[in-house]
Amino acid sequence: MKTLPAGLLQFLQRVPDPRGRKGRRHPLTAMLAVVVAAMLCKFEGYESVAQWVRLLPIEFWHAFGGTRKPPCANCYRELMNEVCSLELERALNAWITEGLGLNLEDEAAGIIIDGKVLRGTRSDHNRTMQILTALDQHTGCVLSETAIAADTNEAKTAVEFLKSLVLEGKTVVGDAGFCQRDICETILSDHGEYLILVKDNQPTLHKEAIQAFVIPEGSSPLCQAQSV
Repeated sequence: MKTLPAGLLQFLQRVPDPRGRKGRRHPLTAMLAVVVAAMLCKFEGYESVAQWVRLLPIEFWHAFGGTRKPPCANCYRELMNEVCSLELERALNAWITEGLGLNLEDEAAGIIIDGKVLRGTRSDHNRTMQILTALDQHTGCVLSETAIAADTNEAKTAVEFLKSLVLEGKTVVGDAGFCQRDICETILSDHGEYLILVKDNQPTLHKEAIQAFVIPEGSSPLCQAQSV
C-alpha cells in the first residue's frame, strides 16, 4: 500500500510555539496553516487572512485543527511577530521538498535576491520590517531569507546572507542595488555567477558598460556598405 505524503499540518508541527501557556487560545499549527493557505489564495495582510477564514464554513477552521471561532487579525499579527521565522522557513521548505516532492537543489540554477517590506509589521514603536529573500527562479519558492537591521541596508546585508547559501553552479540575479564589488566578489568566491543590473548608482561602471556594447562606426558592416 502506497504511503501518502505528509501534509502541511504535519510539517508545521515542527515550529516551536513562542507563546506562553496563557496565550495559546488558538492552536499554533492551525493559525500558521491559515496564514499559508490564505496567502496561496492571494489574501495578503493580517486583516485579509482573518477575513478569508471567517468567510469559509466553520468546518474549514476545524479541519485546520482550530477550536471555537477563528481568531481576529491582531492574533495573527502578534503570532507572526513572535514566531521564529527561521523555523517556519525550514518547515515550509520541508513541506515543499519532502511533502510535495519538489527538489529545489535540481531546479535552482538561478537564484533571485530581493529586498521586501513586510505589510502589517509597522507599529507605533517599530519601523516596518524589511527582509532580504533568496528565491528559486524556476519555481518561485523561497530558499532562504533574513531580516535587514535598522542600522544597515540591503547591499550590506546581502554579503553575509550570500555566504550562507550554496552558490556553486548557480547564477545570482539582482537589481542595481546589489551592484557592489563586495557582493560580486562573494558570489565568485563560492564559484557562482551573477547577473546584476548596472544603473546610475555606479556611474563609472554604467558608462563603461554602455561603451562596451557600442559598435565603433568604422567597424560596422552597414557603414562600410554605405561608403562603397
